Amino acid sequence: MMHDALSLLRLYTEWGVDTAVTDHATDHRQSGAGAFRLPPAHAPRTPAPQPARTAAGAAGSTAAGRTGAPIPPTPVPPTTQGDGAALPSLGESIELARQAAAQATTLDALRHAMEQFGACSLRGTAMHTLVPSGPPNAPLMLIGEAPDADEDRSGLVFSGLCGTLLDTLLAPLPLERDQLALATALPWRPPGGRPPSDAEQRICLPFLQRAMTLLAPRRLVLCGRLPTTMLLGASTTPPRRDWAVLELPGHGSIPVIAMRHPLQLRASPTARREIWQTLMMVMKTLRDTP
Repeated sequence: MMHDALSLLRLYTEWGVDTAVTDHATDHRQSGAGAFRLPPAHAPRTPAPQPARTAAGAAGSTAAGRTGAPIPPTPVPPTTQGDGAALPSLGESIELARQAAAQATTLDALRHAMEQFGACSLRGTAMHTLVPSGPPNAPLMLIGEAPDADEDRSGLVFSGLCGTLLDTLLAPLPLERDQLALATALPWRPPGGRPPSDAEQRICLPFLQRAMTLLAPRRLVLCGRLPTTMLLGASTTPPRRDWAVLELPGHGSIPVIAMRHPLQLRASPTARREIWQTLMMVMKTLRDTP
């Protein structure tokens, strides 16, 4: 009998049970949600000054931002490949991505730059290019893993099952999806959903960083291992219990925390408990930050 009782207690611990069962069912996600009230939104921050460019480059960028005209595709320096196709080296690809991203002054311009970018093989195999979305100066920007099949088919960030689980997380909180900035770590899904290579991550990183600069969120939540590795480095321990600081080019420092991806809600009771604990800490920070 004692052994059975201890086994039941261990099971309750794994499930995250922390209160006695009562006569009436209670959704404990909702019971504490009323304590969280966000402070008034801050006035939009002024983006940090960008490095000086040549007169021709500055004129072209200014014209694009003023008229909304798309930025022309970045030329790709040719190298010889077996089938005669032009493909740059890794170093050239990264530099081209930086140049294309830096020229984008709006999210629409960034979308066009990514759709026309020819130095990453992922663009040719994916169905859609996923561009970060959301209001400027959002209280949070959630960055997920590489696009999954649902996101690739729809062209929308956090869609399909992933979006449904995100809505489940937000339901008891005073946050709506349209209040958040949302992004995937990569703009293109790797073929078959395989893990992206280190080279692919390094090529796509400038586009993600530029989107973060354009959206200028107050805080970052890195959902999963891939965005954490890309932005903080593979050797960095994910900051799950406290905020870390990320230095973002052209933007300055921004608080960042790591969390399991919403899809991990299906993984185990432990994963669900960890996700909820991180969310509670995030909400407390938003509530207490003036």
